This record gives sequence, structure tokens and C-alpha cells, in this order.
Amino acid sequence: MVYQWPRKIYTVSELTLEIRRIINSQFRDIFVEGEISNIRFYPSGHLYFSLKDENSVIKCVMFNFFDRYYGEELKDGISVLLRGRVDVYEKRGEYQFLVEEIETKGYGLLFYKFELLKRKLMDEGIFDSKWKKKIPVLPQKIGIITSPRGAAIRDMLRIIRNKFENMQVLIYPVRVQGDKAAHEIIEGLNYFNRTKEVDVIILARGGGSPEDLAAFNDEELARTIFASQIPVVTGVGHEIDFTIADFVADLRAPTPTAAADCVVPEKRLLADNLKAIKEKLKKSIRLSTERAKAALFRLSAELKEKRTFFDRQRLYLDDIYGDLLSLTQNYLKSKRDLLVRLSQRLKDLNPESILKRGYSIAIKRDNGAVLKDANEVEPGDDFYLLLYNGRLLCSVEEKLKN
Repeated sequence: MVYQWPRKIYTVSELTLEIRRIINSQFRDIFVEGEISNIRFYPSGHLYFSLKDENSVIKCVMFNFFDRYYGEELKDGISVLLRGRVDVYEKRGEYQFLVEEIETKGYGLLFYKFELLKRKLMDEGIFDSKWKKKIPVLPQKIGIITSPRGAAIRDMLRIIRNKFENMQVLIYPVRVQGDKAAHEIIEGLNYFNRTKEVDVIILARGGGSPEDLAAFNDEELARTIFASQIPVVTGVGHEIDFTIADFVADLRAPTPTAAADCVVPEKRLLADNLKAIKEKLKKSIRLSTERAKAALFRLSAELKEKRTFFDRQRLYLDDIYGDLLSLTQNYLKSKRDLLVRLSQRLKDLNPESILKRGYSIAIKRDNGAVLKDANEVEPGDDFYLLLYNGRLLCSVEEKLKN
């Protein structure tokens, strides 16, 4: 064997590092498809599995899998598309695929994560219509949670100004995509519920990929929307896009501009409606007044007829009263004359009057009976003799005939 000098001699570590450098530079952001096998979920939250096809196998790892996906949907035997990079595990001298994203059957784990959360919240009843709050017909102030620099907010403000130029709007600026977006949106909802400054809240974001809309599929955000005391309207993405926030919101609009359109009434139409209502009220009041006036005329005529009737009855009662008064006076006069006569008769028959004229009354001593017949006593019997003034005790000496 012939060697060239100087020779390059590698240590195992050096060779491994060189291989790693070459592999990393060539395979930094690539897609690989195959079938999952030997899948393992670790308590640390990392996912380990093998990706294989008919001829080869490559080891794969996805760090912090549970923080980003629901692992229950992954299992051995399903076909996936992976995005990531190839790296070398130096201690074992093995190469492996470090996974950044997983798609299953073309939909991706984001879709399955969405479906799992949707099913979970639906089973809890959070999406039920009985919890939906009514959107105010004419809000005094509207709160909008969205990016202050996107096209969505400009279009929404244009819609609001065109429909109701002096409508008050309060914007809570947030990021609408990325890892911190859901947290900022939650803070916006809590702010409006704490301050009670607005009558309705709009969550808005323009269109984008499923990854761009991922913040609106956050479970904590869904529960914050459900707990909101202020009605929440969502206008996220395009008409075909649906997020978890849409299902839990009190009203889902297909786009941000549609959300602004459904929350803000048309001022001109309101004015026209108020004018129509005013005219209707005036007409109703006029008709009611005319009916009341007609009823008053009828009542007045009826009262006039009743007054004539009562006048006649009053005259009739006066006549009856006069007859009754005359009869009563005559009756009382006759009774008074009778009373005078009877009084005089009683006076004449009063024993005191008789005794006063010199008469006396003989009364038995033993029983007080009036003596009417001389045969009622015998000589020697005692009797009283009643006089007008006093009485005398007398004794019978002799009975005389006639």
C-alpha cells in the first residue's frame, strides 16, 4: 500500500463532526415521506419513531411534540410527510431526521389537533347555541382585537365609517400569528371584560394558511371567549376558513369586513326607520285622538239625554214629595188631635180628679179591695176611706137599705 504524505488522520469525533457538517449543509430544510413505525412518546414530551419505505429506514425525533401537537392521532402504519433536517447523533455515530412539521395524509397534524380540540369542546357543550349572547342592535362603542398594521383593520374602519361615521371604536393591538399571538388576544379579551368600555368585541384577522390561523385554535383562547361577559364576534381568515374561536364565539362572520358590517348598523337606515316610526306614532296618536274626541262627543250627548231624563225625574220626585208631605202633615194632625182627646179623657178618668171633686173610695182593710156593695161588709168590719188628701180608718155600725 502506498500512502501520500502528509496524511490526514481523523479522530472518530473529528470524522463524525465533519460528516455532521456536510450533512447539515446539504439537508437543512427538506421534506421526506414514508410510513411511521416503532413510534414512542416520552414523558419529556419528545416523540421518537422510524420512517420507512419498501427498502430503507431512518430514525426520526420531534422535540416538544406535546407542546405543538396532540400525539394520539399518530400511530404505527400511517403515512406522513415530514419537514425538517438531517443531523448526526455524535455519541452513536448515527444520523437521524429532526422533524419540524408533520403532515398525515396531506392534512397535517395541525388539522388533527384542530379536530381533536373541536371534538373535546363540543363534547363539553361550549359550542351550544344556548350560551350565545345577543349582539347589540346599536352598540355605543366597539372593541376590535387585531393587528394594527394589517389590511384587515383598515378595511374594517372603512366599513364602520361608511355605515356610521361617528361610531366609537377602541382597538386593542395584538399579533395575530406566531407563538405569542393567542396570549395577546386573551389579554385583549380580559382587558375589555375588565374595563367594560365596549358593548361588543370583534376578533379579526385577514386570510392565511392554517399555520397562520393557528392562534385562533388555541384552547385557552376558546375558553376565554366562552367566559366573556361581552358578546364576541369573530372575523378570521376567508369565508372558507373555520377556527375554534369561530365555533365558540357568539357570532361568526366569514371575513373581518363582514364582522364589522354585521356589528355596525346602517345609520341612514336607522334614521329612515326612526322617521317611519315617528310618522307611524303621529298617525296613531292622531287616530287615537280622533277616536277619543268622537267618544267624548257621544258621551256628552248621552249625558245631555241623561240630564233631561234626570230633570224629569227630579220634577216627578218633587211632586211625590209634595203629596207625601201633605198626607204626612194631615196624618200627624189627626193623630195629634186624637192624642189630645185621649189625654183629656185620661185626665177626666183619673181617680185623683174624682177625689178632688169631693168623692171618696171605700177599700177593705183586710185585702185592699174596693167596696162596691154594702153587702160586702158587716157591722163591726173596718175599712179605709180614701180621700183626695189622706185616708180614714172607719168601722161599719149599721147597713142601711137603699
